[in-house]
Amino acid sequence: ALESSTCIENEVDRIDVLYGLGIRQMGLVYSESNMLGTGLDEMRDGGLTDFGYDCVIRMNKLGMLIDVSHVSDQTARDTIESSRAPVIISHAGSKTVHPIKRMVPDDVLLALAEKGGMIGIEAAPGYTATKDNPVPSIETYMEHLEYCIDLLGIDHVGCGPDTLYGDHVGLYELYDQQMTKEGMGHYPRPKQEEDLKVKEIPSHVKGLENPTEAIHNVIRWMVKHGYSDDEITKIVGKNALRVLEEVW
Repeated sequence: ALESSTCIENEVDRIDVLYGLGIRQMGLVYSESNMLGTGLDEMRDGGLTDFGYDCVIRMNKLGMLIDVSHVSDQTARDTIESSRAPVIISHAGSKTVHPIKRMVPDDVLLALAEKGGMIGIEAAPGYTATKDNPVPSIETYMEHLEYCIDLLGIDHVGCGPDTLYGDHVGLYELYDQQMTKEGMGHYPRPKQEEDLKVKEIPSHVKGLENPTEAIHNVIRWMVKHGYSDDEITKIVGKNALRVLEEVW
């Protein structure tokens, strides 16, 4: 899988090349815009481009799963509407629960589920918090997960931890150093108080320290809170397998 399709530049046929090399899932856009559409970090949301539409249809024809985790809200809406197959958000959370741009609004989530897709709830430190609790933990993670279950139904929600076996924040800090004005000419935007930099956040989400711990502890939490074996199985993999089988 690839998290962004920037590498195809403006050549739709490169999707076929990537498919031939084994790529079966691809994000259309990362946080910065590319030829396909607007990323979530942009000041203005232009949505999916005409070229992006062509890429969506080509991915549908090939059987390549489309991921809109890092796209802008309008790009997500356009992609879900345009796609002839289910689309996923492999790692994000609810914007209602935590109103930051990295999270997803209800209307996008509902459109995603109506098309047969699903969202994987992420556990990257600093993101899957809540309005009332800015310190992320397994409890705030499960608040996102349960909100999405209530909104969409349990068949359209899963786990997408987006964590590493190591220092996740250290990676962000290294990446951030390359994105500051000292690194790549990136300057603070209007109404932003400071240049891009990692905030004071814990190195891991408590209870979700790495992908293995995350899944095990989600299962424990769901057992403790009365979920059935079938419901738990759907959250930790069965829903994702359903979408993959439909698309592939």
